[in-house]
Amino acid sequence: MSASTTSSALLEHALPTRDRRRPGLLWWLVALPAVGVGSYGIALQDARAVRDAVPGLPWLDEVHFAAGGLALLVGPLAFRRDLLARATAWHHRIGWTYVAGVMVSGLAGLLMACWSMAGPVTHFGFGMLAVFWLGTTALGVRAIQRRDVVAHRRWMVLSFALCFAAVTLRIQLAPLAIALQGLEPAYRIVSWSCWVPNLLVAGWWLSRTDVTGRLRKS
Repeated sequence: MSASTTSSALLEHALPTRDRRRPGLLWWLVALPAVGVGSYGIALQDARAVRDAVPGLPWLDEVHFAAGGLALLVGPLAFRRDLLARATAWHHRIGWTYVAGVMVSGLAGLLMACWSMAGPVTHFGFGMLAVFWLGTTALGVRAIQRRDVVAHRRWMVLSFALCFAAVTLRIQLAPLAIALQGLEPAYRIVSWSCWVPNLLVAGWWLSRTDVTGRLRKS
């Protein structure tokens, strides 16, 4: 049995028939902004706004935003229980597409963090985001290779929470810049606030749901 067949079978087994329902409101609240920002990234609008973020590597911005946009676009599909129940092989394909986007965008983002606006606070903040994004994704892949569906779900939920920082950054940046009367002080805050709360919320949600995403019985 191939690795893809094995992982698909494990995921299907973990999803009882009664739980194979269409996504609820929470999925749409995450998916719609992710698709919007992901599409914007793939269209390279963000790359045009911050062109040449890394001296000597003018193409790195486009690589970061396009690959990150791809991860944002396909990520929500991996959490669709109804699709997973009907075609588990597609979960495998979507998952590897997401992983490829994360690895490319994360590595590019790690380099870009070293030259990010507003100094050491943002260098460290965005750098840690990239490290944790790459790390949680790699651990998620390792978990499913070891046939540990529970750990795989946990790491990939955390990975996508970090991926969603692209959305929360855009929600926060303009209001913070207005409130603080400047882009640089806002950027120092958002380099941390765009992803740390995401991780906390994801951890809280994981502690209260089972492998199918249903609330645990108290």
